[in-house]
Amino acid sequence: MRLLSFRPTGTPATTPPSWGFLHIEPDHAIPLDPASAPDATVIDVSGLATRTGRPYPQSVQALLELDPAERSALLGSWRERDPALRAAVVPLGELEVLAPIPTPRRNVIAVGANYREHADESPYSPGLPDRPIFFTKATTAVTGPGPVAVDPGQTARVDWEVELGVVVGTRARRLSPAAASEAVFGFLTANDLSARDQQHGRPEGQWFLGKSLDGFCPLGPWLVTADEVGDPQALELSLSVNGTVKQDSSTAHMVFSVVELLVELSRFMTLLPGDIVLTGTPAGVGDARTPPEYLADGDVVDAEVEGLGRLRTTIVMATEVEEA
Repeated sequence: MRLLSFRPTGTPATTPPSWGFLHIEPDHAIPLDPASAPDATVIDVSGLATRTGRPYPQSVQALLELDPAERSALLGSWRERDPALRAAVVPLGELEVLAPIPTPRRNVIAVGANYREHADESPYSPGLPDRPIFFTKATTAVTGPGPVAVDPGQTARVDWEVELGVVVGTRARRLSPAAASEAVFGFLTANDLSARDQQHGRPEGQWFLGKSLDGFCPLGPWLVTADEVGDPQALELSLSVNGTVKQDSSTAHMVFSVVELLVELSRFMTLLPGDIVLTGTPAGVGDARTPPEYLADGDVVDAEVEGLGRLRTTIVMATEVEEA
């Protein structure tokens, strides 16, 4: 299934998000992104709960926090085309698609230098790590497809990073490899936008600050359940800027696999339902090019992971970014 969060187009940003899943007929192609298939339809689970009086979860996060058996039964009933679903069909083209989990419970976990070629290309890399390098991005960096406002007073070196995102579906500690695989609820496409002048330009280094500007963690357009993805270590991923391909690789080139990352994380911390883990980026980032390349006003960035959809971001330089 492909889960998404949304608001009706034109609705104020203060309106609480709704959520649902793509309604795909057996003989129809799966949309690559919202813009490519505006006539596709979505089952509005939030609206369905209101219409039927059933106690459905009110968000993707609430779904993830259900008992796994209860969650599996609920998703199974929807896959079998529960007749009640007909009451909550809405056109995708009428929706503003948000990040699948618009406001995560805690920071997004990310991984540095997890592709061999990227570790080789970066002038800041010490080489291939012996153990995963973890850092985090603030929850306020999370956004969905669409514009990302950048204050040029904060950064002049905005860079791109396509990544496979992993969403945890259960509370877990000290996972075995087999249990780590089972702990994954689903996957999504991510763009780990980075302010390189903040991340690397300061003598002390500021990974967290350089990665956590508002809007610098686009996610989506939907969250795909693990059963529809197959082997997460065999997915093509790519990124283009204004139609020019900048990154083109495969998750097969990760230094540490999804399972290895979750095993290592769970040695030190309890993973929670809804945790988002970005698994690193391949070669081709702008900062490592000669000469370096950075994103500018109006640039359109398309990040894509095989089977997960295309995440489109438009850079908007704004001298005064609105405060939340």
